[in-house]
Amino acid sequence: MKTGLSVGTLVETTHSQRNPLSSSKDGRQVRIKGFAPTLSVITSKQRPRKLMVLGSDGQTYNYLLKGHEDLRQDERVMQLFALVNTLLVSDPETFKSRLNISRYHVIPLSPKSGLIGWVPHCDTLHALIKDYRESRKILLNLEHRIMLQMAPDYDHLTVPQKAEVFNHALETTTGQDLYKV
Repeated sequence: MKTGLSVGTLVETTHSQRNPLSSSKDGRQVRIKGFAPTLSVITSKQRPRKLMVLGSDGQTYNYLLKGHEDLRQDERVMQLFALVNTLLVSDPETFKSRLNISRYHVIPLSPKSGLIGWVPHCDTLHALIKDYRESRKILLNLEHRIMLQMAPDYDHLTVPQKAEVFNHALETTTGQDLYKV
């Protein structure tokens, strides 16, 4: 199947979505004017922060500031999604179906930290499961407790042993939380 797209077009498409602060709606360069004075800590294992960047266009740009993670691979995945979207638009069948992969901005700052564009009106899987379990009076960390009962030294087990303990916890619970949310 020949699409008629050049490599240059694909590279330009994947690169143009790189920086959300690169230009405003009127095409002018947007610069960082400042930062909100506080960061919100997100309740999760890595405890990332919600960062608000004030743009020279008067807009506020929200990001998730992540530490202890290398976001370079995430950035490449978003570039791959841009390439796939370009291919989907160029094919008449997929164009009619309006197929598209939603993307978000990923800006690696170092091998151990980076920014992820905030996706508004979304909840984490943790928040959805927490709300579901609290409404039904189910312990939030039920599987974790079962795993620790079977193997109190879980953190020191080999990967196959951890898999066995994990499977035991799954077999002991219904595992329907995400399905029913």
